[in-house]
Amino acid sequence: MDESGPDDGGLLSGNRGQSTALEYTLALAVASLVVTGLLVTAGDFVTQQRSEVVRTELGVVGQQLAGDVVAADRLARAGARTETVAVNASLPRTVAGAGYTVEVADSGSGQWLHLSTADPSVGVSVRFETETVVATGSVSGGDVSVVYDEGDPGDPDEPDDPHLEVRG
Repeated sequence: MDESGPDDGGLLSGNRGQSTALEYTLALAVASLVVTGLLVTAGDFVTQQRSEVVRTELGVVGQQLAGDVVAADRLARAGARTETVAVNASLPRTVAGAGYTVEVADSGSGQWLHLSTADPSVGVSVRFETETVVATGSVSGGDVSVVYDEGDPGDPDEPDDPHLEVRG
């Protein structure tokens, strides 16, 4: 009598063949999951880092422009009969590859420069103080001028009082 037992087709003896196609498919599936997870994580990281770079650069640009506005205010007040003062500021057109806008605002808490980008959506506010009124408005990034205007009470299109204005 044969001691090997009933014929099991070699399944229990450890000599069965392995499917190469099945192993290959499973290896590809696992590798795809790992690579997809890494790409999603890295994509979020890069987006977050870009937003931080934009925020930092907007802060620097805002500080530079606020300094120019304050300098124009000092120059305008220094001259007894100053009619015009213009301080030119050469700001970058983009920050981290994104265009931006500068909005001059006057609120109860002071005067502000609000710098913002659309893609990625980032905004930074910089406070500044002047004795001369600063006209509210908005300009795109790039070369801007801070202009002092004495005002003209006879012109309905122009403010009556002396003021500073940020122009693009």
